[in-house]
Amino acid sequence: MKQLSYFLMTIAILSCAQVTSLNLKKHQFGKIPTKIIWFQVAGLTQEHLSLLKFGYNSSSQKTAFEESLCVGSTWEYNLFDLRPQAKNSFLAELTGKANIKNTCSDYQIKPIWDYLTNQNYKVGIFEGEVSAKDALTNADTCSTEKAKSYLDPVIYWSMTRRPNKEAKLFHINEEAKFIKGSRYYDKSCMSGKCYTHLSRNIEKTYVSFQKNAGNYLYLVRNFNYLKAIKDRNFKKALSELNEINIALKFFQGIAAKNSDMLVLVTTAEGQNIDLPRSGAGWKNFEKRTKFLKNSHSKLVSNVFASGARAENFCGMYEQNDILKRMFSGAKQQGLEFSIINPFDF
Repeated sequence: MKQLSYFLMTIAILSCAQVTSLNLKKHQFGKIPTKIIWFQVAGLTQEHLSLLKFGYNSSSQKTAFEESLCVGSTWEYNLFDLRPQAKNSFLAELTGKANIKNTCSDYQIKPIWDYLTNQNYKVGIFEGEVSAKDALTNADTCSTEKAKSYLDPVIYWSMTRRPNKEAKLFHINEEAKFIKGSRYYDKSCMSGKCYTHLSRNIEKTYVSFQKNAGNYLYLVRNFNYLKAIKDRNFKKALSELNEINIALKFFQGIAAKNSDMLVLVTTAEGQNIDLPRSGAGWKNFEKRTKFLKNSHSKLVSNVFASGARAENFCGMYEQNDILKRMFSGAKQQGLEFSIINPFDF
């Protein structure tokens, strides 16, 4: 009996000392994400990361995307389209629904922030340079009360020219207190061209946003990379991708110190690029634009995840499953209480 007791005690000690890992990195499974950083990047595919990687001084240097714990794939299609626009794919992710029609009815569907604010999450949305039709403020063009109040639960920033003189401004070199339900436009974009780096704007607004916030979602939406690819502007595309990479690395550094933070990147409307077959052709590739093709977008998009619940984003699934995967799964080991998935699908 005494030997059995020693044996059981040894098993218990070994179980407690077990170190779990994901993608050969230490990882705690089942951790509830109370801090969510979410990038939605239009036009990007995994292959495009070579634009950054092959420009590094060392082949061993990794992009921030490669540092992700989990890489997954999502089907682009929804109920109405095989290759939906990135705007529609991202709305499917934000709402957890596949019935996105690209009409005002889309803004009648509850987005993630309607669920999270009821769970005492603070929500901020940062959109880079974006056209009016792709911006979430497009909801203003619809007549319903729900559409008119679509962004009321969030703080919204945009790197676009302000729509009127009454619209609030922000600037990275100015201290500001951002208010829920308000929209802010980058002062450096007053002329129509922005003079502030995307990554700096993201970092500065985030630092102010997360103060005194226990639970939060900070959403970054980028359509400018897709626009650069479609315009066959290699220099602009590379610059935009580098800015996203810098911002992603910034958040991964924070997540490494906060086990309850999820850092997520989702993509949509991925574009084909005819990459060189050898290193010798890379310089010509950078100088010429004919390699940037946009005849058809990809049928499958990529997902990169690190931190809390990162394990849920491995595999292949539909884009509207993103929300379920943020909070679904086994409970965190050792917790005495349970967290109910707030999304009532």
